[in-house]
Order: sequence, then C-alpha cells, then structure tokens
Amino acid sequence: MKAADMGTSVKWPFLAILISFGIIIAAGGVWAGESGDLYCTNPGCGYKDTLAIGGGRKSPSFTGYCAKEKKFVRVKLQSWADYRKPHKCPGSNEPLQAIYSGSDVSQFPCPQCGKNTLQYKRKRLFD
Repeated sequence: MKAADMGTSVKWPFLAILISFGIIIAAGGVWAGESGDLYCTNPGCGYKDTLAIGGGRKSPSFTGYCAKEKKFVRVKLQSWADYRKPHKCPGSNEPLQAIYSGSDVSQFPCPQCGKNTLQYKRKRLFD
C-alpha cells in the first residue's frame, strides 16, 4: 500500500460510521433522556446530587425545579405528547420550572446555599 493511500483508507471507516449515525438520528433514533451529576461550585457549599432529564422512550418523564420547596423533581407523564405542556410541582399548585437540558440548571439557585452556582455534567444518555 502506498503512503498516499494510507490516509484515505483510515478516513473511510470514520466517514461510514458518521454517515450511519446521521441516518439513525434522522430516522428517529434519538436519545429520550440523560442523567448526570448536579453540583454547586460555590466554595464551601458542597451540594451534590444526580439529575435525570427526560425519560425513556416507553417511560416519558419531565424534569423541573420547584422554587418554593427548593428542589428538583421528575414527574412521570402519561405520554410524550404532554412533555412541552405546563406542569405543576407534586403536592402543590406551584408551576414546575422546566429543565430540558443540563445547561438549564444554571438558572436555578442551589438548594443548599441559595446562590446561582449550579453546574451539571452529563454522565449517560438513555432511551
């Protein structure tokens, strides 16, 4: 094999995988949910938790924040058609503030110290 051919032979498998992944996504094979670590970056706070966002394909869920109770909650839904509808915090009439992605958590205060210093690091995707 010539040195010039070696570069193109390595690119083809990568390109084939990339195209296959694109076809799967286009056909509706997207991830329904994710989970990761939720933590406060305020020095001395130490708040840590895990957070699941969304749900599995056959287990629709909605994740949000209840401001009065200062906690993150996950609500089981009847169907995915209810996902973008307004939801209430469990046990109250308070509107559940939506979390659609990990970056959304930075807008909420830390349940422990009250500062807007929350970060989220995704660990896994699930379906």
